[in-house]
Amino acid sequence: MSEIELNEQVSLRPIHPDNHAEHFALMKRVYPPAFNYLWPDNGTWYVEQTHGKTALLADLAEPDAPYQHVYFKNKLIGIYRLKLNSINPDFPDEPALKLDRLYHADTIRNHGICSLLIDHAKVETLKFGKQLLWLERMGTNDATIGFYYKHGFVDGGQFRLPFELMYPHFRGMYRIAWRVNGTLG
Repeated sequence: MSEIELNEQVSLRPIHPDNHAEHFALMKRVYPPAFNYLWPDNGTWYVEQTHGKTALLADLAEPDAPYQHVYFKNKLIGIYRLKLNSINPDFPDEPALKLDRLYHADTIRNHGICSLLIDHAKVETLKFGKQLLWLERMGTNDATIGFYYKHGFVDGGQFRLPFELMYPHFRGMYRIAWRVNGTLG
């Protein structure tokens, strides 16, 4: 996989095992300001569990799951990961692509970058012949929830995260989906 230029300022570059140090530093910088309220330790455990070297190498070894760094004006500002063959529990018979990870620095809000990334995920959904693009989201950020609705996503099922170190009242998660033909249900 090579670099993908989404426009003149935004590109996706594949993550490689030797990128771990910069990846981990990015996530230690990006995750806590957005999600520290979920955790007694401000998200330290989660970042280590999900973005530590062992976890990153396992993610990179997964087939059909491109994992990329997001660059804005040649500066590393986020991560983006698709799972090209991921069944949505709400629609198990639908060929689906999952937007597994999308995190970015707060400093790039209102530049249209996340819209560009969602549009790219929709293009990939079509390219790979899938009927459904889906993701899992927290139920606590109204701006993010509104963003996904604006992009045509609708609510699906709910579940709870099993993370004992997370405050229990924040463990609720929602699956949301966008269908190629525009209808769900």
